[in-house]
Amino acid sequence: MDNSVKAILIGASVAITLIIVTLGFFILRQGQESINLSAKQMSDINSTLSESEYTIYDGLTISGSEVVNVVKKFKDEYIGVLVITNSESTWYIHTVNITSGEGSIVSESTHSISDALDETDNQYINPNGKFQGAVVRDENGRIVAITFDQK
Repeated sequence: MDNSVKAILIGASVAITLIIVTLGFFILRQGQESINLSAKQMSDINSTLSESEYTIYDGLTISGSEVVNVVKKFKDEYIGVLVITNSESTWYIHTVNITSGEGSIVSESTHSISDALDETDNQYINPNGKFQGAVVRDENGRIVAITFDQK
């Protein structure tokens, strides 16, 4: 009888140990899934924040003076700014080729922001004019241009 009780206790101990180990692995797997999901969400947030300085203008109507400030702000960036006035379309900083909604930077622009400030120039940006902004991405989803169309 003494041996049968010991055998039952050992069997119960092994069963309980297996249950605890199984639960531990289950909890560990759930934790890894949560960590992976959190890391992906953090990556998405980082991406959104890094683009926010450009995407803020997407769909936004701003004044001509703000358009000039945008060109000045991004003058050292690898991006093109297209300003479409009622008389002229001009690329600043970089020239971008836009096809089927996607863009690719072609070259540095030959136009200067001083042209946009000269009232006698066709590229003059009226500081009181209203411009609708839009963002253009390349095939990889990177923002390559911001366009401002006078309304």
